[in-house]
Amino acid sequence: MRPLFLSSVIECSGKSMVALGLAKNYKGKVGYYKPFREDVFCIDNRVVDRDTYLMRKALDLDFTEEMLSPLKYDIFSPVSMDSITTGYGRVKGDADFMIVESPQLFTTGALHHVEGKSIAAALDAEIVLVSTSEPDALDKVAYSVRLLEKEGLKLKGVILNKSDDPAVERLLEGVGIRVLGSIPVARELGYLHVSEIAEALNAEVLAGEEGLERTIEKTMVGGMTAESALKDMRRLPRKAMITGGDRSDMLTAALATDTSCLILTGGLYPARQILAKADELKVPVLLVGHSTAVTAELVDRLIARINPNDTEKIEHIADLVRRHVNLEAIWED
Repeated sequence: MRPLFLSSVIECSGKSMVALGLAKNYKGKVGYYKPFREDVFCIDNRVVDRDTYLMRKALDLDFTEEMLSPLKYDIFSPVSMDSITTGYGRVKGDADFMIVESPQLFTTGALHHVEGKSIAAALDAEIVLVSTSEPDALDKVAYSVRLLEKEGLKLKGVILNKSDDPAVERLLEGVGIRVLGSIPVARELGYLHVSEIAEALNAEVLAGEEGLERTIEKTMVGGMTAESALKDMRRLPRKAMITGGDRSDMLTAALATDTSCLILTGGLYPARQILAKADELKVPVLLVGHSTAVTAELVDRLIARINPNDTEKIEHIADLVRRHVNLEAIWED
């Protein structure tokens, strides 16, 4: 079977989620390759690509992250296509089916002819584009499809992600673009764990460590009086309360409602009774040095990451792909 080159035309399309869902549904031995490292983090004194780490762990792959994602794209120090294809050959092994994941955008590497379509051509791979249903994304899909057809590359089709409107699928098919599936919005996949926020903010955990795997559905900034905020606090489930550590009234009120964690800003420590109550309720208290406004902005920018040990979320992703993507069309030659 020819390798599958999975790419996207817009950031945050859910390409890595789709890659994981496809891999978990394949019945034979599946392999994975992502030429360029992007979102990296440090683990065991190694700097590795986050998506690659997830795929290696979730699929129990035999190769290290450094082999599965060997290169870093630098526009001023380009890599060669030979290095990309050589890396692919090292990790293909005896896999029956290879998923090759592009960088965030299909165009990354175009200046040096190592962008998505060139890599797909060099690997003799079939291409699947992943897109959301925003108008700008759909225009980019149409442009990419025309470009691929003009150059004679094999496009299997498009997978729409976070798309609940059947009209979008009909729109693309009406202009001759094959839609392989439409995956609906799954808000629960976007929920963060407290531990993810703590790691991203480099926060000090002052109390409630037992609750670090609590789920966060909403965030709330405590900038008003506790009395005026109480109505919203009661309405918002599993929230992260972001406020200064000196706001004992706000913190006490938050702990009396459905709160997943307290994020204390400005490096200000709370009163002891706040920490004692948080420990009792197993509600983590995170301390950061940023201002409340900056902290709220940083949290808003966070994208929920899939923990490779979170088997429930991984199975949910596999189920979404199984139910909403034409897998037979993916596997067919």
